[in-house]
Amino acid sequence: MAPDPYQSLIEAVAERVKRAEVFEDVQCLPGTLRCQAREVESEAFYKLLTEPTPDGGGDNPGASIWIGLHTADRWLSESIEADLLHSGDKMEELLEEELVELDYVGDPLPIEHFRDDAKVYVFRSLLEISETDSPTTPAVIDRAVKILLAYEACFRQLGDMSPSDELV
Repeated sequence: MAPDPYQSLIEAVAERVKRAEVFEDVQCLPGTLRCQAREVESEAFYKLLTEPTPDGGGDNPGASIWIGLHTADRWLSESIEADLLHSGDKMEELLEEELVELDYVGDPLPIEHFRDDAKVYVFRSLLEISETDSPTTPAVIDRAVKILLAYEACFRQLGDMSPSDELV
């Protein structure tokens, strides 16, 4: 049986983001790379997730690859939203600034924000892969690493994602 190219992508991205030393913990799970946010009071994870496409199947099953921030903490999600509201910044523009810092080449990434069925608040972007690329292509791995690191750099600055400087 051939190795799963999506799991190979997850493992390759994991190795590179571990070297960045910006996450508390990095775990490869089936279909998911889960990177725990550092110095956050509540649980928050940056994830690379693969979701089978509805028409994927046969000899060439496809998947959508999503990269984003996930937290079950409503207050954390609301603190991020409040920072954006008060600053007037748009998430997509903040993410794009971080991607530019990482020399990302590609179109601006739209960000979806919603609460999923498991009541987890999600901020995520789709990693586009051309039909000529494979998930294990070095360019795809590089884009995935840059998007994941840009998400961390972008959201670290928002809401309650960084440790408080206030004395209690």
